Amino acid sequence: MTIHGIQSGPLFITQHPDIAYGIYAAYLLAHPLMVLICLLGTRLFMRVITVDKAILIPIVMVLCVIGAYALNNIMDDVYVLLLFGLVGYALVKFRFPLAPLILGLILGLILGLILGDQIEINLVRALMTDADLWLFLTRPISGAMLGLSVASVLIALWQRRRSQQRVVRSDKPDVDF
Repeated sequence: MTIHGIQSGPLFITQHPDIAYGIYAAYLLAHPLMVLICLLGTRLFMRVITVDKAILIPIVMVLCVIGAYALNNIMDDVYVLLLFGLVGYALVKFRFPLAPLILGLILGLILGLILGDQIEINLVRALMTDADLWLFLTRPISGAMLGLSVASVLIALWQRRRSQQRVVRSDKPDVDF
C-alpha cells in the first residue's frame, strides 16, 4: 500500500474506507470460494501421493530451497535449510522417533514466541542481582527444575538402553543342558 501512496496504520479505515471495505469484502468472498475449491479439488489434490518419489522429492527439495532463499534473499538461509535437512536425515537413519521431536520443536517455538521476551527480561534481572551462574543451581526452584530436566533425560536414556538389552537377550536361544 505504501507504494501506491496509501499510509497504513490506525487511521487507514477512516482515511480510505473504500479500500478497507474492499479488502474486507475480498476476505468474505475468498473464504467460501476456498472451501468450494478444496471440496471440488480434493480428489485431484490426493493424486499427489500417486506420483513417483523419484519425481516428487526433487521437486519438493527445489521448492524448499527457493522458499528458504526467498525469505530474506540470502544464501545463509539455504545453508541453514541444508544443515537441518542433514540433521533430520541423521535422525531418521539412527531411528530416532521424529513425532516427539516435532512436537517438542513446535512447543518450543510457541513458548519462545509467547514467553521469549519475558524469559530474556527475567534472565537479565537474575544476572543483574548476582552475576554468578551458579545462582541457577543454588536457588531451590531453578535448581529443582534443572535437576528434573537432567533426570528426565537420564531416565529416557536408561529406559532405551534397558529395552535394547532386552532385545539382545531375547535373540539368544534358550538351551538347557
